[in-house]
Amino acid sequence: MGKKNQQKNQAQAQAPIAPKAKPTPAMQVPKASSTMVSSKYTPWVYALVLFIVAFAINSNTFKNNFVLDDHGIIKNNKITKAPVSWANTKTIFSTPLRKGDFSDLENSLYRPFTKFLFNIEWNVFGGDPHKFHIVNVLLYGLTGIFIFFIFYDIMKKKWVIPFLISLLFIVHPIHTEVVANIKSGDEVLSLLGSVIALRCVQLYLQQHKMSYLILGVLGYLMGSFSKESTVLMMFMVPLFIYYFTETDLKKNILISSIFAVCSAFFLFCRHLSLSGYPPSSKLSALDNYLVLSNDNIPIRVASAINTLGLYLKTFFIPHPLSCDYSYSSLEPVKSLGEPTFLLSLLIFSALFVYGVWNLIQSFSGKKEKSITAFGLLWFFVTVSIASNVFFLIGTSFGERLFFVPSLGLCIAVVYFLSTYLYKNKEQGDGAFAKAFSTSPILFALVLIVSALYSYKTYARNADWKTDFALFSRDIEYYPNSTHLLFYLGNHLSSNEYAEDKTPEQKRQASYDAIAKLTKSMSIYPALPSDGYNQLGKAYFNIGNYDSAQKYYLKAFSEDSTNAIFINNLGTIYYNTSDQFTNKGNAYMQAGRPDSANYYYYLGKNRLLEAQPYFLLAHSRDTTEPDFMNNIGCIYGATQRPDSAIYWFEKAHLSDDLDITSLNFLEITYRAIGNIQKADYYKALLVETKARRIAERS
Repeated sequence: MGKKNQQKNQAQAQAPIAPKAKPTPAMQVPKASSTMVSSKYTPWVYALVLFIVAFAINSNTFKNNFVLDDHGIIKNNKITKAPVSWANTKTIFSTPLRKGDFSDLENSLYRPFTKFLFNIEWNVFGGDPHKFHIVNVLLYGLTGIFIFFIFYDIMKKKWVIPFLISLLFIVHPIHTEVVANIKSGDEVLSLLGSVIALRCVQLYLQQHKMSYLILGVLGYLMGSFSKESTVLMMFMVPLFIYYFTETDLKKNILISSIFAVCSAFFLFCRHLSLSGYPPSSKLSALDNYLVLSNDNIPIRVASAINTLGLYLKTFFIPHPLSCDYSYSSLEPVKSLGEPTFLLSLLIFSALFVYGVWNLIQSFSGKKEKSITAFGLLWFFVTVSIASNVFFLIGTSFGERLFFVPSLGLCIAVVYFLSTYLYKNKEQGDGAFAKAFSTSPILFALVLIVSALYSYKTYARNADWKTDFALFSRDIEYYPNSTHLLFYLGNHLSSNEYAEDKTPEQKRQASYDAIAKLTKSMSIYPALPSDGYNQLGKAYFNIGNYDSAQKYYLKAFSEDSTNAIFINNLGTIYYNTSDQFTNKGNAYMQAGRPDSANYYYYLGKNRLLEAQPYFLLAHSRDTTEPDFMNNIGCIYGATQRPDSAIYWFEKAHLSDDLDITSLNFLEITYRAIGNIQKADYYKALLVETKARRIAERS
């Protein structure tokens, strides 16, 4: 026996022998403590709180109507409103976002999943905007939950930090456009798809279940097909894996490459779907003021950086907010020495350098990975396209464009503050009271700011109730905004605004529309074609047919294929026929039938001049009831009631909420002596008016 074995045996012999446990009838399993039980459900409690907050502060959007781009993409879009079917789904996934609207203005936007969701909602909700808003808020709240769980999994011992990151993001007023404007659900879906992907990657690396990776890919594709900028996440996936997991470089590259392939697949589908459509119209200064300095690249880049400074200011001080920041709202810098530009350059250079420096230093093992740096990198990557620094996009500034980048700032700000204000960095999970005592300054600061932001969010949501409310509010802060003047003028001259107004109110609204649109033209003479059309309509509403025709022709010269412009030219001929008819009536009363018949003949010819325009407009859009009603009016005025009834009934079938067709059907049937039919359509008219009022309330 060796020396070591002898020493071992001696030590064992000298060691005290532990007494044996007495046998018991059954081994008693200790009960789980209340803290153990609570710790299991604690993150779900925090997630529920976040969801409730998101739901509560945005609940007043449930009363809001369709506003701004909601009309072109949802309410007035034939493809969105079509029955859900495989054929229509193929159309959605193979056409631009705006396809199906009258204007079809933009052919560069490809967001089929967003439009597909709207298509489903329209068929389920029957075009009720209030239910659309509920869905938007639910998706927004769900996004906040995923954000929380991602960072809770990273910082379990300091749950207050992920909670405050998520809370600050959820309540931020700069997100009101995204939540209150249904169309901007594309932004929500983009971020939701992104955070689903990141959370699934996180779970895959923890549990090694392929199902999580598959779900992550599906989430990523959902986000990409909801908004194009989601493809930037292919740069954030490897950064996320690097910063928050211990995954080796090879596996990181392998996983990240999967999402890069997904991005390539999306871009291929986008190219395939849009290649058959003409390119979008050239960028104008009306939409993006940076076009004004495009010939001077240093000034253009400086102006873009200056605009980034406005994003940063709005992040910390979200007032005033606006749905539009186009021409005359913002202006390019005049020189590279402007203080606002230099301050923006200094701040963003410092933040960018810190983010990149920490990435390099941590990768080389010289520094610890910083969550603050990750937040800054998130911001710079996701804001890159919208910044206009590298190339110009369709707009200079938009609160919706800051939705995804703002998450990076929320991460950076909260975690940066936590490193200085968190008293005990090793503090464990606990109740709110315990968290507050652990870091009272951090907790109180973010909660106070969140309370103020919540109030601002709730108040701002009310501005988005209607187009008129939104434009009227925002023009108070930006009175010379060409777009806001244009939008407000358009709305004041629209049928929607005039629907429940008295004749005097309609007339005053038309004068106000003329004033707004004329002021818009004085600031930016080259109005969009729809601006000329709406100006013509405003003049038409007050009976100034000469001015109306002038602007209708100008709109038509800008776009001769637009069905609305074609139809409106027809209305000029139709309504000016009354001038001849009135003269004919005057001569008939004076006992001069020959002269009366002459003017009746001129009036009839003027009606017949209008008919080709109405028929052409109908051929451009076979679903619009207004065009069918106008054709029916031609037949009615030329004493062909059967043909008139055919077109009025066709208009009614096209839109069962169209009261104009019902009104004309009642009048026509009564004129030919069919009282039963006339009374039927009269009753249906009353019922339909009640339905329309109910849907607007």
